[in-house]
Amino acid sequence: MSIRGAEGKRIAWTDTRRESGFSNFLFIDQNYASHPVLRRIFSLARKHGFQSILIEDIDPAGCATVAEENAALALRQPDFTGSRVHRITFFRCLPDQNPTAQDFIGGAIFKSDSFSGLAQPSSHVYEAVLPPPRNAAGNNFIHCQRGYDFHTGVGDFSAKGVLYAQQNDLTFVCAHVALRTALAALLPEGDISYTKINQLAGIDHTSVQVGNGGRGLGPDQMEAVLKGVGVEYEKTVHEPQQQLILPTDYQRHLYGCVESGAPALLGFELDDPTAQPGQASRHVIPVLGHTFNEDAWVPEAQRSYFGGTLSYYPSENWLSAFVAHDDNFGPYFCLPRNFLRKENFRIILGLKRFPTLFTPLEAETLAFGYAQILSNAFQKTGIDWLDRFCVFARLGSLVIRVQTMTRPDYVSHLDALEDWSGLKLDTDSKAEFEKSLPESFWMAELSAPELFSATRHKFGEFLIAADRPFSNDLLSLLLAARLPGCAVFRDGGGQLKPQPIKVTGHTQLFTRPTP
Repeated sequence: MSIRGAEGKRIAWTDTRRESGFSNFLFIDQNYASHPVLRRIFSLARKHGFQSILIEDIDPAGCATVAEENAALALRQPDFTGSRVHRITFFRCLPDQNPTAQDFIGGAIFKSDSFSGLAQPSSHVYEAVLPPPRNAAGNNFIHCQRGYDFHTGVGDFSAKGVLYAQQNDLTFVCAHVALRTALAALLPEGDISYTKINQLAGIDHTSVQVGNGGRGLGPDQMEAVLKGVGVEYEKTVHEPQQQLILPTDYQRHLYGCVESGAPALLGFELDDPTAQPGQASRHVIPVLGHTFNEDAWVPEAQRSYFGGTLSYYPSENWLSAFVAHDDNFGPYFCLPRNFLRKENFRIILGLKRFPTLFTPLEAETLAFGYAQILSNAFQKTGIDWLDRFCVFARLGSLVIRVQTMTRPDYVSHLDALEDWSGLKLDTDSKAEFEKSLPESFWMAELSAPELFSATRHKFGEFLIAADRPFSNDLLSLLLAARLPGCAVFRDGGGQLKPQPIKVTGHTQLFTRPTP
């Protein structure tokens, strides 16, 4: 993280407004060898309304991160002669004004490495942090953002987003940068060095190398890195000798991972008709979130035309695209649903914020079963929205959205809950939920198609144990439930007992807070 915090020497603070005659393309052509990823980053800054860029030179000798990386480059490539590092920060104010926190957008670190055997330096975006170009209001949901601090010659600022990085193809490759992006979202320090990744993966740059000819990190090495930093993950593999069992769809697994607020690593094989079997090149990208299409045709069409007797609507049916970084192209690209063919898909490493003993798909199935049990138990109650929940459950028309949850996040969600009539949850009920729940668990939100897609509202939620395996008594995994006009807790004997609550209407879906 020291490049963002290093002292820099100002090169220029440039007006980027159109009326000033500034052109992203011309500027990058003239100063950064027409670098395509940098063009993508400048375009995102344009979307955020940037009016100026501050460019500072970072002295490699005065920055531990750069010095460490340059030492690795010299070990890997003896003709390495040095590097040039620029920190580019984006502002909504004009040059030489006093920028405020609201003026600051984010920044990028651009590194050019020189070698005596190359006529031109080899350049890459070492890292960048910008906010996503769209948010929940634009149906984009990126749950793993966090804040990153920048020190500049005109002040200290913070940007929220997901760290982006690009490989140098010598000391770190696509798997390194994907791991760095994913781990930066979860590790308390907000970053991990390539030195640490290489140490955990067994890369020493002499006897064991990466880059410069297609050498990458294997799945075992990537898993060794995750285990080495103590991050839990769930693995889904689809290899010629280890096929996914139909009708399992890898996208359901990918969605289940990112909906819980952690990134996933998605590996795939490139199309190469000239490659020998098993020798085609592979690539891995970090998947950060997804987009929803509230007018999607898929949920109804899949059920009516192609899905047979489906018993509920998985919330994944409204997914339009996954949001991912790709070190070859830039940050925050949309990967359309069903674009990546199952034949190309090879692996998902879905990171977890805490351990779970079964998958999101299994939690979804449990929630459906609990809905059947409770809807048959309640029958007609006279509470309109509770009765509607029961009808939708019995008709197989519930929407179920599953994610992992911590008790503090859930209690904050209860604090913010307000039904359509403006009623809020009473203090005693909130205290009972807090007392009844462990530190972490599964939350399955229950909605109707029209509520889920149009207003992002729900009937309520089931809270399911995440630290216990499946057993013969699956109902024992249900910790508590909240439905319109009714909460369900376990009494001193472990039996489920309903009790009335004041919130009798539908309420908003959970929105994950950004650190």
